[in-house]
Amino acid sequence: MKRLIYTIVLIFITGNIIAQTKAELKMQIKNQIKPYNYFEDPKVCEGCHVDKFKRWNVSQHSRAFTGDFFQKQFYELVLASESFAPEVKEAIKGCIGCHAPSAFLAQDFVPSRTTNPDNFWNKSNGDVSMADRGVFCDFCHTVSHFKNEPPYNHDYVSAATEAVDTKFGDLEFPWSPHHKTATSEIYEDPMMCSSCHNELNPYDTWVKATFTEYEESVYPEQGIICQTCHMQPMGGKPAKMGILRPVNSDHWWGGGFTEFVEGAARVEIKVNSTELKAGEEVNFFVDVQAVATGHKFPTGSTEERDVWLRLSLVDKNGKELFHIPVPKNPNDPNDKYFITSNQKVAYPSHSKISEPIARDALPEGDRLYHSAFLDSEGEFTFAQWFCVKEIENRLKPLEIRKEKYSFKIPENIEGEVFLQAKLNYRRMPDSFADFLKIDRRPVIQVAKDLRKLKIN
Repeated sequence: MKRLIYTIVLIFITGNIIAQTKAELKMQIKNQIKPYNYFEDPKVCEGCHVDKFKRWNVSQHSRAFTGDFFQKQFYELVLASESFAPEVKEAIKGCIGCHAPSAFLAQDFVPSRTTNPDNFWNKSNGDVSMADRGVFCDFCHTVSHFKNEPPYNHDYVSAATEAVDTKFGDLEFPWSPHHKTATSEIYEDPMMCSSCHNELNPYDTWVKATFTEYEESVYPEQGIICQTCHMQPMGGKPAKMGILRPVNSDHWWGGGFTEFVEGAARVEIKVNSTELKAGEEVNFFVDVQAVATGHKFPTGSTEERDVWLRLSLVDKNGKELFHIPVPKNPNDPNDKYFITSNQKVAYPSHSKISEPIARDALPEGDRLYHSAFLDSEGEFTFAQWFCVKEIENRLKPLEIRKEKYSFKIPENIEGEVFLQAKLNYRRMPDSFADFLKIDRRPVIQVAKDLRKLKIN
């Protein structure tokens, strides 16, 4: 009898807790206006989480708002085009919602412009507040859940209050002398990333779909999630007074930089004969495969990202002797978007309100893997908020793309030379960087393959 009464009481208490939790969640969804002071400065977090802070401070998350590219594009292109059409009147919220979430929650949709923008070479000391914090500690660790499944368009729900709030994370039995702690499964779920890395623009075009690309790959079945690669597990202490743990996630979130891009894909030349004659016609293939990405390559802001394959004959010192262009495909009307070009056909904003610049600013005639965003006039645009159609040929995870080449050996080349295939990556065309008056992004070699040829 006592056991029965105990069970009934336990069920009653549990039911009340569940009901209370649901009520709290409903209240959180309604109350998503959070003044800036609801969030602690990252420097406060550094007091205990020294290593975590150092890694975050050199990450793209820390300069999501203060980065030179975002600052220029937001203040000089997005704001200027806000009145162009009714569909884009709230484009600013789409930008701020992910690049400065504390500003978005404070309803400060046009924060003060950063005085000294960051870039990969110019790193701040992390002593930042307000919108300048970008995607920061106290924002991420007070997210309780999301409105959609999978999440998209900054649909996070924040549990932040004026008090020192409970911080959520993935550690078992967490403890802190400064704040309450709780374990939450969402921090072990790839959907945590989806809220900002899946984006549907005002014209119902998915201009970012990194999470969807991951879901369509083989990796979910293998238990490999976004955090596996972008928050690499390592041993150590999450905080200086904490216990040693076998898993202690890195907080750098590496993406399109050297450490992640080099080796992300492979290239392999397939040629039947290596002894040739001057003037001879040579037909061969190059296999291109994304081997170390859990999503398409490139991904993210794909209207700016470029991956291109360059074929050439080089001498033993790597000097280019002869460029081999990729053959055009007259049967594919979109083929022009996938061969490098310097034509001035790309628009920084909508084609009706900006002048065109060189699309790729690369040597012409190479195979290009990227996304072409077209505006309502059918013109190539770098403004994702104006995209009405995407045309893309990016590399899917583990997909092997077979590129066919043909060329005639020049009469002036003889002896020992090398057939070279080089795959390169760049975060932004030089022409676009020059237009914005920011530093050009470096070219990173992803992969290379060589075949020695003997020309008689």
